[in-house]
Amino acid sequence: MALRRKIWDGAIPVQVVLHEAENVGAAAAEPYYTYVRRLAYLPLLIPEATAYFRPLLSGDRADSLAWWFEFEGVPVKWHLPVGLLYDLLTGLDPAADADDWHLPWTLVLRHDEYPARHLLRLDSETDLVDHWVNRTKEADFLRRGTAKAVMSLSKDDSTQMWAGVRDGDYARFWNVASRLLPSDTTQLRHVPVRVYLPSSAAVVQAAVPAFVRAKEPQTLGTMLHAHLPELFPSRRTCLLARAVLHGVAVPLGAPLVDLLYEGMYTDGYLHVCIVMIA
Repeated sequence: MALRRKIWDGAIPVQVVLHEAENVGAAAAEPYYTYVRRLAYLPLLIPEATAYFRPLLSGDRADSLAWWFEFEGVPVKWHLPVGLLYDLLTGLDPAADADDWHLPWTLVLRHDEYPARHLLRLDSETDLVDHWVNRTKEADFLRRGTAKAVMSLSKDDSTQMWAGVRDGDYARFWNVASRLLPSDTTQLRHVPVRVYLPSSAAVVQAAVPAFVRAKEPQTLGTMLHAHLPELFPSRRTCLLARAVLHGVAVPLGAPLVDLLYEGMYTDGYLHVCIVMIA
């Protein structure tokens, strides 16, 4: 499980800039620098960022979660994992020059003019937890044809699992999450996959069989060729585009089951970004 642990520890250097309209102080706002875990969610960054900017904020805004982030003029969806957002919004090819990697990743922190047309409303951590729980149920249903495994978790188990996500505690999360994955991979019905297209809001989500032709593992290439043949005319070779997972270009021959057990996000999905080959 060494790869699983490396993915868990992955982080992105972030520069948070306070939008000029939010600054009511006399001084200019210096950016806030930090590392954000790829498997985390942006609302978890809001308390520490607003605490840093507190002297420059009006009223009780520093204690509110009703903030939102913007990247190059685009509202950033808080309900998606940070690593996915970075890969999706930057559209970077991992094989490209590192000078083009937008690091540190600059996010603008805003409060007013909430873009309700583009973002779900966020009023408390409960909103984030509810969304995350719903996704874990969806993923469990796709894996087994029933969400019984997630639904049968005790309240303490569910609490510990989310606490692991929130606090970046690998053991707390995986001590519970590992029980949601069948020990016998042949018991998997489908692999929960969401594929994000470049320069588009389109997302491909399908019930992808874990195995084909008498338990032969479904590969990333066979899945992409079936659902996006115009971008992946070959099942084995990236000709027009690459598939990126956790900031890494994944070989098309990789079995989806292996990717799931080692590289799923905490909501149980494989979130795969498509980037064009220059």
